Amino acid sequence: MFDTQENRYITRGVNERVPKEIQQRCFQLIDEKVKQTGVKLDYLQIFEFNGDDQRGTITIIHRQEEPFFINYHECRITNDLTSLQVKKLWVIDDHTHQTMLLPEEY
Repeated sequence: MFDTQENRYITRGVNERVPKEIQQRCFQLIDEKVKQTGVKLDYLQIFEFNGDDQRGTITIIHRQEEPFFINYHECRITNDLTSLQVKKLWVIDDHTHQTMLLPEEY
């Protein structure tokens, strides 16, 4: 799963509601995970976002169910990220393409 960086798509909801910076960062986190030895990625990657206005950061929680793993990443809130209202994203790999979508679009 997720062994190529080709055929990546986003849904209309992601395009309209998720800043490009977050979209790119999520795909980057998947690519970094693929490069780690001994890590098998599930077809469903889950990203959750928690903003901390006091610290000016967003915590990105990257996880999967099977085999289970969870990673935490922080990024600075830029002007583009101040309006991030999305709390969760999914990225699904169906062997022919990868699609980033909002859970309610499934």
